[in-house]
Amino acid sequence: MTRADAITDQAGDAAEEAADKVEWVGRAGWIAKGIVYGLVGVLFVQIALGGGSSKEANQSGAVEAVADSPVGFILLTMMAGGLALYIIWRMLTVVLPGDWTGMALLERIGYAVSVVVYSTLLISVVGILRSPGGSNSDSNEDRRVEGFVKDMLAMSAGRVIVIILGLVIVGIGIAFAHKGWTRSFRDQMVDPAGIEGTAIDELGRIGWIARGMSMGLIGIFLARAAWQFNAEEAAGLDDSVRQLTDKPGGALLAGLVGLGFICYGLFAALSARHRILAGPTND
Repeated sequence: MTRADAITDQAGDAAEEAADKVEWVGRAGWIAKGIVYGLVGVLFVQIALGGGSSKEANQSGAVEAVADSPVGFILLTMMAGGLALYIIWRMLTVVLPGDWTGMALLERIGYAVSVVVYSTLLISVVGILRSPGGSNSDSNEDRRVEGFVKDMLAMSAGRVIVIILGLVIVGIGIAFAHKGWTRSFRDQMVDPAGIEGTAIDELGRIGWIARGMSMGLIGIFLARAAWQFNAEEAAGLDDSVRQLTDKPGGALLAGLVGLGFICYGLFAALSARHRILAGPTND
């Protein structure tokens, strides 16, 4: 064994030992993630029912909805703690021993992206806690997406890049839906049995398919914006669902996606104690 291999093995053992000691971190983090997705689902349903919502139908909007509740400060503090734990757990799963090729490598990259996404959300939560009543309306997700597409379309190859990015996001959506349909999410947990296992199965299936549909919507709007050379056609999660409700049958579809997000939130919370904290493999 070379010195490099010995160092790698030592690092892997250290990561596994750390993971064993902080399993509760990942479980608490999953519960916090479930709460966020459940709240986003509620915002989706409100928009689909025509009641509208002043909040964005995305993670930031869910945080703002919590902030506006009578016990918002307490709930946000708990959410911030849960999100911080989830981020730590995801960081661990990026470096845990396992395979570093093929699908396992893609999973590690996905976990790293999750760290960035939820770190951004955590920063938003902390910002609201430090400045209650503050508004993020000037920097919402849809404006950022539109601004990004506008900047890309100003580049010579920007149109092609945005179309490819949109198709990649659609592909991710298809992968999410496939994960739900085949229930391959079961590979990342110790199989729960009985009524609880059945509930986790069905909630997970519906939730992952709903996540896939939402990703597909974002990807389609992004690719369409580039194809039509119109940055205003691009949309984040919030604008995607609002545009969807303007289409025939769109409100029903948006409502179903919202209910799916609520199911995913319940799935995340229920499955938290069954999660396996281990590095990705190609098995």
